[in-house]
Amino acid sequence: MIDYEADIPVYQQIANLLRARIEAGEWAPRRRLPSVTHLEQEYGVARKTVMRALEELANLGLIYTVKNRGSFVRGGVEVVELGPGARAIARPATDAERAELDLGDDGWVVVVERPGQDPETYPADRVELRGPNA
Repeated sequence: MIDYEADIPVYQQIANLLRARIEAGEWAPRRRLPSVTHLEQEYGVARKTVMRALEELANLGLIYTVKNRGSFVRGGVEVVELGPGARAIARPATDAERAELDLGDDGWVVVVERPGQDPETYPADRVELRGPNA
């Protein structure tokens, strides 16, 4: 489970484990994660370590925290695989894209272009790009 001798910090290991559970569908979008106290006990680590792991997941856009309520799975993070010859471009969304993708006035998109295919547009805060060896 947690390898204290690993080069990866413990908080990052916990973030990776929680992320895997989210991606596996153990917690559905908008569902509350177990409490910090529960996660402390489950992983046998200090509160600060759990908080740092949750902060890491929030920075990745996978969860959000509501004060005095807990942390919740953010809905709709889509993983996009980039194959050979593909490229991704981040840019501010057009008015039409903001309306279609339900983005705010300052929303950004990621446009994925693949050889021989039409470009695909994703909300920048709800997409994760992965290379062939990720």
